[in-house]
Amino acid sequence: MPKLPMLSDANHADAIARELQWLLEAKPIWSSDTELDCVPLKKICNGSMTEIAENLSNEWAWHGSPKRLGRRFESLLTALFEQSEHAKLLGHGIVVKDQKQTIGELDYLIELPDRIIHLEVAIKFYAGIGSSIDRLSQSAWVGPSCQDRLDLKINHLKNHQLPLSQTALGQKSITDEGLVKPDATLGLIFGYLIEPWSDVGHLPVGFQTSNPAYWTTHQDANAAMRHVSRPYSTDYGWTRLERDHWIAPYFGQANLPLVVKSLDKPTQADCYALTARRAPSAEKLRLFVMHDDYRSEANAAMQRAKEC
Repeated sequence: MPKLPMLSDANHADAIARELQWLLEAKPIWSSDTELDCVPLKKICNGSMTEIAENLSNEWAWHGSPKRLGRRFESLLTALFEQSEHAKLLGHGIVVKDQKQTIGELDYLIELPDRIIHLEVAIKFYAGIGSSIDRLSQSAWVGPSCQDRLDLKINHLKNHQLPLSQTALGQKSITDEGLVKPDATLGLIFGYLIEPWSDVGHLPVGFQTSNPAYWTTHQDANAAMRHVSRPYSTDYGWTRLERDHWIAPYFGQANLPLVVKSLDKPTQADCYALTARRAPSAEKLRLFVMHDDYRSEANAAMQRAKEC
């Protein structure tokens, strides 16, 4: 029997199972319709979480795991839908074209007992920028690349992605696939709203984040690590997470002390999880270390939003 390729730690079945469990329990940062219970994923009954995780782990071992976090998240969600008795997956990644030009893609077409839903889902990491007053605005939450903002993503979902299934071209693409047109649409954004380490507690009204996450620039990283880890003893420490570990809270053993004297400079952003040092444990919080120009670049992105 041929030997399976070596797996990243993030692609072992136990790590995947923890991501799947997080997906079942995490509340989205944002929902386009808070009254619509679109994805009753907790009612998984056609396969255990372990079996789903093992199937994904084997698939990624043979064919390669998704390179982008968004694709990894999509693979996890799709695997859950495929095993849910109460949410039937009708279609996924339905391409919408105007003649030969692609104008968009419908993430999911889901059948529930009482309706069919066009579902758009994303996972995002947005850091809060500016003053506490600024951070009450969606435009003050900026991605690590500074090319993406919370308000831009929400506007794109509301004004382009979600209405697409109600257009003539979108409905033609659905019927061409032999599928039924949806009765409703829903957009969900999962992920993390990452608060500045020295000034927390100021999120936009109606928004939430499931797991504690903070950010700092590289030059302030030592002070930030000391501050956010203050409630914890030296039995705890830090682990730098590879990007494919970013989705769910990390489970593992710290390999860095509570006070780290020096950190490598991030190209864009590095993520550190606080866990126990003597035995594997779930992360208590995470700290994103941004490059030293991040604050100025992110502020410029926020200012552009104000000028529009």
